[in-house]
Amino acid sequence: MSSLEKQVRISRIIIVMLSGTICTFFITGFKDKQQVPEVIQAKKFEVVDNSGAVLVRLNAIDGQGNFTSYSTTGKALVKLFSSTGGGGAINTFDTDGEINFKVTRTTEGGGYMALFNGNRKEVFETGCTDKNTGYLQLNDNEGEKLVWMTYTQDGGGYMSLQNRYNNNNITFSTPDAGGRIGIYNGSKTRICFLGTQDNKDGNLTLYNAGGTSTTSLP
Repeated sequence: MSSLEKQVRISRIIIVMLSGTICTFFITGFKDKQQVPEVIQAKKFEVVDNSGAVLVRLNAIDGQGNFTSYSTTGKALVKLFSSTGGGGAINTFDTDGEINFKVTRTTEGGGYMALFNGNRKEVFETGCTDKNTGYLQLNDNEGEKLVWMTYTQDGGGYMSLQNRYNNNNITFSTPDAGGRIGIYNGSKTRICFLGTQDNKDGNLTLYNAGGTSTTSLP
């Protein structure tokens, strides 16, 4: 009996020690799982829905970071990436995955933004010129320039209205001397000038189709 009781006591001690060890293991493991890692690294991250369709993808393309969100049909909706000029870029897309808005960097430097119509034609554009001055361009439904606004080479504002063949029909400018308006025919020939001369006197000059002056006031 004495030997049996001794074995029972030893067994109880072993059971208690094992139980303590197991509890310590689970508690320690639980605490470790609650710790937030400082860095998570991977070559690609994806967020998927219950059907496994990718809704968000974060990866690298051509050595540059890329973020793209998708519709449930797999069409791109928003894309953040690096442009060919090395600047950041944002593109948004319609339900068919076609571009409708773009923000990026111009090749000369500075910002650039464009809007597209339902036929994927650019109808609005604004940004910085090579002289770091702002410009604005409005296009027709085929993406052909209609209105161009920027600066004159000699300083001041400049705007031109163009026909569907990209020819200037009317120009407005504000050099140091004063405001000027030019009207051109379909052959790109100026047929009317109204504005300030270099000596700051007013002038109205009419030209024939060949560009020869026919009337001038004063």
